[in-house]
Amino acid sequence: MSERHKLALELADHIMAYHGQLPDEMYTKLTEHFTREEIIALFFQIGSKNGANWFIIAMGIESK
Repeated sequence: MSERHKLALELADHIMAYHGQLPDEMYTKLTEHFTREEIIALFFQIGSKNGANWFIIAMGIESK
């Protein structure tokens, strides 16, 4: 797995565990591997997937 992939997964784990709080050190690390636009896209993807999952849970929708 590339360093970018590892960092994106680390970001997703951190955002989920700490409800969107991102330490300055992690942001600095992100800027070393991603453009500002890519960081925004990562946050959007993480947020939209999380929101969709909470909707599914709230509605009691189960996958079969």
